Order: sequence, then structure tokens, then C-alpha cells
Amino acid sequence: MTVKAKGPVGALAAVLGGAVTRERLQRAAAREGRSGTALVRTLLAQALPTIEDIARAYREVGGSLRLDPSFLRMAPRAARLLDPDLLRRERCVPVELFEDLCILAVDPSKAATAAEAVRAALSRDVLPVVADPDTIDRALAELPPLPPAMRHGALPRRDSPVHARFRELVIDDAGAEALSLPPETAR
Repeated sequence: MTVKAKGPVGALAAVLGGAVTRERLQRAAAREGRSGTALVRTLLAQALPTIEDIARAYREVGGSLRLDPSFLRMAPRAARLLDPDLLRRERCVPVELFEDLCILAVDPSKAATAAEAVRAALSRDVLPVVADPDTIDRALAELPPLPPAMRHGALPRRDSPVHARFRELVIDDAGAEALSLPPETAR
């Protein structure tokens, strides 16, 4: 018995495949140096959606997801993986981190740039959820301070005398001195 699917099956497959946009295809082909191939040109000439098309369709079916302030706590693993300066600059808080997805509470005015920056930093997909800006500021204020700065420069070496002499002769290219032979072997 076969069941006929209702609706646009090709569109559902495109979304399940990752909703590749026109911009994403152009970036991927350019990165590989194959943006001029006939296949890429043919696909770009067709009705491949843009990022704005997908955003417009998403807005028409409900817009953005909202998060209750009680859920707005920094995910401990995400706090270790993300730079606190990035989170403060983009005014966002990662509330949950899964293997291939990050749920990110964002300020509505910075949502697009925050999602893009966190996606690039984590190499994971990002699900942005809108949260109250004051609640985001309180969560960001609880971020731990940056660790103390480390001393610049090379660490002091504790080589054995043999290794110190090897480093001096071979690595530092110091000239070797001639060895004098004992008088009884010199002729």
C-alpha cells in the first residue's frame, strides 16, 4: 500500500536536506574553486531560495520563538567553548548546547549577527530564541571574569647539560671549538 504525501514533497526534501540557499551554494562553490561550473550555474539560474525567502516564509508561519526568562541560564559547556567578549558584543546567551545544535537566547535587535557569529564559533547549527534584553544583560553580568593574563615569551628551559650543549651547537648554530689532543697521541 502506498501513501501519497500531501503538499510539496520536493520542498520538504529541500528543508530536510539543510535548506541550502543561493548564498550558501555560491559560498561553497567559491571555496572549492568551482563557482563557474555548468552544474552550479544551472542551479543558480533556477529558483533556489535566498536567505530572505526562507526568513519571509518562516515569519509568515509564526515568526520567531520566544523564551521565558526562567530558562535563561548559561549552559556551562557553552561558557567554556565561547569567548565571553563575543557573547557580550552580540548580546546573546547559549542556554543549551547539543552535539550539533546550540539553543541561543538573543536580543531581537542583534539576532541575525549573533546567530551567525555563534554558528561560526561553534561549527554547530543555532536555534535563536528571542529573550528579554534586560534578562540577557543580567545573565551576561554573571559571566565569570577573564582569567589572569599569562606571561609572554618562551618558558625557561631546564635541559640537561648534554641537551643544553646540543641546542647551543646545533639549534643556535654556535661554532664548535677544536678539541686539543693529549700530548702523547699528537705526532
